[in-house]
Amino acid sequence: MNTSYAHRHLSAVSSMLFRIDDKVLSSTTVLFTVALMVTVALLLSNLLTRRQIPSQYRLPPVAPYSFLESLSASRNGTIAWFFRTVTRRMGRLCRLPFFVPFKKVFVTADAELTRLILTDPDTTKSPSLKNFNKITAGTSQFFTSNGYRFYHARKAMAPAFANNHIKRMDKVTVSKTDEWIEGRLEDLVKNHQDIEINREMVDLTLSVILDAAFEYKMSLKEQKMLMECVHVTLKTFIFPNPFKMFLWFLFPSIWRAHQKARELMQIARNILDAYRRNQSPTKGTVIDLIMNNPHYNSDDERAADVIDIIIAGHETSANSMTFLLLELAKHPEEQHRLNQELLKLAPEDRTGCEHLRNCVRESMRLWPVTAVGPIRVVGRDYVVPACHDSDNTKTHQKDFFIPKGSLVFMPSIGVYHNELYFDNPESFVPSRWENPSEEMKKVFLPFSLGKRNCLGQSLALSEMQSILSRVLVQYEFSVVDEGTTGYFLTLKPEGVLLKATRRK
Repeated sequence: MNTSYAHRHLSAVSSMLFRIDDKVLSSTTVLFTVALMVTVALLLSNLLTRRQIPSQYRLPPVAPYSFLESLSASRNGTIAWFFRTVTRRMGRLCRLPFFVPFKKVFVTADAELTRLILTDPDTTKSPSLKNFNKITAGTSQFFTSNGYRFYHARKAMAPAFANNHIKRMDKVTVSKTDEWIEGRLEDLVKNHQDIEINREMVDLTLSVILDAAFEYKMSLKEQKMLMECVHVTLKTFIFPNPFKMFLWFLFPSIWRAHQKARELMQIARNILDAYRRNQSPTKGTVIDLIMNNPHYNSDDERAADVIDIIIAGHETSANSMTFLLLELAKHPEEQHRLNQELLKLAPEDRTGCEHLRNCVRESMRLWPVTAVGPIRVVGRDYVVPACHDSDNTKTHQKDFFIPKGSLVFMPSIGVYHNELYFDNPESFVPSRWENPSEEMKKVFLPFSLGKRNCLGQSLALSEMQSILSRVLVQYEFSVVDEGTTGYFLTLKPEGVLLKATRRK
């Protein structure tokens, strides 16, 4: 390798890892320390993951992207698009030069392999998810855990999302939506103001989950504190700067994030305390099941799971609804058709409108909020048949081999934007779901699959259909600013501005 080329890339890695606010450590000592650390880590990782591949198989090809490109994408919010590019270029399976200590890393856009991995009982979540525990002040969450900690919490909470409770929570959604329309949306419409629609949807879905799942009335001050704590802790801890984390006591920003984590846990304890003060709590709610689950070791674990449900239960739905409202505003003919289909139904039947469901499906396909998809450590070896060549005849090459213990990325955006599964995949076409192929239904997994699928998926769908059916019957939306799409844990519509007018 050319010396100057290597030095430039090593300097870039050093700058990325050792950035302190707006200043960059650029000493020769730091540069060579980084070089030594990376070299030793890579050598150890390669040594410990080296395993004899059975002679009848081969490893998938390596994507032609450098470690630096992979690292940059993961840290600058472009990882979803990076994975889409990788899967388009490499096909359904490849290796990725993404440094994860002691593990081989694969990326797949193969729907069948994804289903096999997600439903394998020996598959576990990525160890990197432990970073999420920092946002709950070091207390483990069921979302990040494997084994007993995960199973006892999920099993206890699952009945809260049964049909009878979904109906109860749907009433809460309708009530909160009406409050938002009367107390917020109407004012924006009358004053001809632009609507920062994602912010409105986040506020609405947060109020729904707090009431429906926790029977908790949160003040505006506490709500603002909650959102600030979530923002600061996630930004600091989920994709951490290794240098800052190692010397965290030197950085005020890290101190602040730890303080915000403690404040976040206190908000969750306030919710626990409110339940205890409630003389007649509704039986079977999420908070009721958490509080009466004897398998928790402490209230800290209960509080951590409360935070987990709040974060997962509001932003993903808000983002999905924002993307759909934006697409409908961009496609007035689709918006008009949906409005007419809703008007054909009685108000109490509109949440079951089939065309509304198709619009929701299509928006979730085109803009999958969990675009990077599930990440799993496989619990056994996998053999994947060799790909077909350009002449659609099977190659005579050896089948691919994924060793046990490998880390596998399964980016949904790579599947949902794949022409093998969806015609014209970059376009918003709700009608494609009117008569979907078996292949389409098989690959469309917006809430994942298996033992770790989304616990609240029934609530999420019910909530979106309830909110959208009420809003789209009464109002017509047009685009003021399409904004941009970023990625941080989820695909986010940023800066989207819509204009709403009341329908006559």
